[in-house]
Amino acid sequence: MYQLDYVPIKPANLNDYFVRYKETNYEKYFNEFLYFYEPVLNRNAQLFINKYSLDNNRINDLKQIFSSLLWSELQSYNSDIPLLQLIKYKALKAWHKYVRTVCGNVHINNDNLYQNLRKVALLYSQQPNDKPLEEAVTDIANELNISKNTVRNCIIASTQFKQNSNLDIHNKDNENYFNSSITDVEMDTLSPEEIYFKNEQQEELKTALSKLKPQDLRLIELVFGICPNCLKSKEKITIREASLIVGLTAEGAEKRIKKILDQLKEELQQ
Repeated sequence: MYQLDYVPIKPANLNDYFVRYKETNYEKYFNEFLYFYEPVLNRNAQLFINKYSLDNNRINDLKQIFSSLLWSELQSYNSDIPLLQLIKYKALKAWHKYVRTVCGNVHINNDNLYQNLRKVALLYSQQPNDKPLEEAVTDIANELNISKNTVRNCIIASTQFKQNSNLDIHNKDNENYFNSSITDVEMDTLSPEEIYFKNEQQEELKTALSKLKPQDLRLIELVFGICPNCLKSKEKITIREASLIVGLTAEGAEKRIKKILDQLKEELQQ
């Protein structure tokens, strides 16, 4: 799709193309970026299509959304965040807007409704098949802190939204096709800048955790209910229960946790 009549020299960092464009205003640098980035863009767009069960013929639309958004952002770009990182998050939000407004059988005219729709659809898909509808509605309403009527409407709308378009709006797959630790729900509520910095903080925390001794890491994992690899929440247990698993007394485990937290705080402040 992004072909050139010559083969440009590829820079070590693709973000260099944006710097060159800003310095010279030569459009060729934008075109050369797309030339080299297209294989990555193809892969990301296809992963998005697979994840949300879209028609394969939508790939060019997704690519055009990305390139148009990138061009627009490039004109006013003035940030310490590398543009290529920033645009990934903005493009993903734009792709979801495309899904919301174009791909469904029912038009969803605002982001809040779309967010609620996806949250409700995901939770509803996880309910046991033999669970009464009203019980599921009550549980979902309580978890999301929204009304039962909203939950019912979202369940109906999500079913209609998927009809004919084969769109899996709730999708339980956690494929990180943009190498992002941000969930889809967070993606809808945070700005691209907030997402970028949150990912940076999470990477720093994972690095700090990786420096702990195995016993200390296990203790943190058990007591705080956090996966050290992906930082997702998991079931947590009491310090007394954790101390038995790692071979410490309850008092020893409590003292050890305080030292571990001080160590992590020091690592994160460097």
